[in-house]
Amino acid sequence: MNPSRALCVAALLAALPAAAAERRFALVVGDTRGGAGTRPLKYAERDARRIFGILTRIGGVREEDARLLTSASADDVRAALGELTERLAQAKGQETVLFVYYSGHAKDGDLRLGDSRMPLSELRDALKDAPADVRIGLLDSCQSGVIMRSKGVRPAPAFDVQQVQAASTRPRGLVLIASSSADEESQESDEIGASFFTHYLASGLLGDADASGDGKVTLAEAYAYAYARTVGETADTRAGAQHPVYLYDLGGAGDVVLTELAPARGGLVFPAADEGVYVVLDGSRKAVAEVAKARGDQRRLALAPGSYLVKKRDGDSLLLGDFSVSEEPVEVADARLTRRPLSDDPQKGASGPRWSLLGAGGGQFFFDAAARNGLFPPAALAGVELASRDDLGHDLTWGMDFSLGGGSSNLQLPGVAPIPERFGELGGGVSLWRDFGLSDSVTVSLGARIAFIYLARNFPGHPELPSQNFFTLTPGLTTALSWHFTNRLSAVVRGRVNYLFYNVDQSQNLGYAELALGVDYAFGL
Repeated sequence: MNPSRALCVAALLAALPAAAAERRFALVVGDTRGGAGTRPLKYAERDARRIFGILTRIGGVREEDARLLTSASADDVRAALGELTERLAQAKGQETVLFVYYSGHAKDGDLRLGDSRMPLSELRDALKDAPADVRIGLLDSCQSGVIMRSKGVRPAPAFDVQQVQAASTRPRGLVLIASSSADEESQESDEIGASFFTHYLASGLLGDADASGDGKVTLAEAYAYAYARTVGETADTRAGAQHPVYLYDLGGAGDVVLTELAPARGGLVFPAADEGVYVVLDGSRKAVAEVAKARGDQRRLALAPGSYLVKKRDGDSLLLGDFSVSEEPVEVADARLTRRPLSDDPQKGASGPRWSLLGAGGGQFFFDAAARNGLFPPAALAGVELASRDDLGHDLTWGMDFSLGGGSSNLQLPGVAPIPERFGELGGGVSLWRDFGLSDSVTVSLGARIAFIYLARNFPGHPELPSQNFFTLTPGLTTALSWHFTNRLSAVVRGRVNYLFYNVDQSQNLGYAELALGVDYAFGL
């Protein structure tokens, strides 16, 4: 299908009255794994979370009627579809809509979820047979257009508006939208941190596809917008232009409203006097939406409350501005943006790993009282950690750390007066952890660490006692809570628990903990 046909369909459908509120259900699936012969995707799970958030916030889907699956198997998807089908069957007497969104691998006519497979024809049949008035399938995967070739499925029909309106008073039927045709690859972008198709679909649903300006984004508007932006932005990529395709088998009067902007209350408003392409980034500086507007058109993005950075390229410079979204709409006018050189682009280098350097200070203590009073007194530590974030995908981070510390104490031995001691400690390790975003500004990290510890001590005033040193490897767990108070700086509270086997003069299994406060500086963004 060519762009003119897509726009024609959009114009016809936009002219029809929108459907009233329905009981809506959604299954949203994101899977980065495709099994043997595939490379892990970077952004499939993030794409799924974005669509899930939009549908449950402004798409009319109640959270209890929605299911989000990540890293799931084909059987998990079947079970979730079965559960929603049962809930639909119980919603008799209500107008119902079922959304199924999938972001992940597809190959040889199958959705590939890890090592499991689900034929596209099976998914199509499940949608076709679901007891919902309207069934909408959104597939973002390579060769997903194969679903249009399934037996019994016909290409999108050319329909007459008057005939459609006479057939029924409400929409009924099946709609399938695929991110690429049957012989095309669906592409991801490191710069926007998402697949092209889902990024533009999400931007459209948040408001940029509202061509009519009525505060509602319809199915036709969303598809026409996502089609045009996806084709345009992939035209110069190495893989070539990516063409979304659709099957439209929907009868009745009116189009399906996918999102309503009014219930969101807040958001960003781009005034009619300005024009250009605006990119909106969240607190972690990942793109959440775009606005492409001509002068004379006002656009509104129904964003969730939080802090956002808006950027617009203007010739050889950038316009940048920070905005906080809450209950009231916030205007984003060019006059409120600051002009900066292109080198200050917050997404510059997004295709590579994002590095961070943490400086921290804290303390170390052993759980065993005898160890604290003898072998390993509590120590003050200061150190640094260099980390590469999302270099491995899946929100995984690896880091290398070194610390130096020590102190003074009294060695407590049975029947002997306390012996003063001085000690110094050198430590270091390699960690692997995953970041979990609790909000735009707060992140929790959980992971594992393998480290070394070297301890040296002497006994002032007791020359008869020789200096001692001890070295060993120690595995453990690490966790941290980070608050991102600027684009590059974060306050960090970090905790570690490690295991140590001591066998110099006696064999002991010892555990110890490290607690630290620090500031993390991100660079290479």
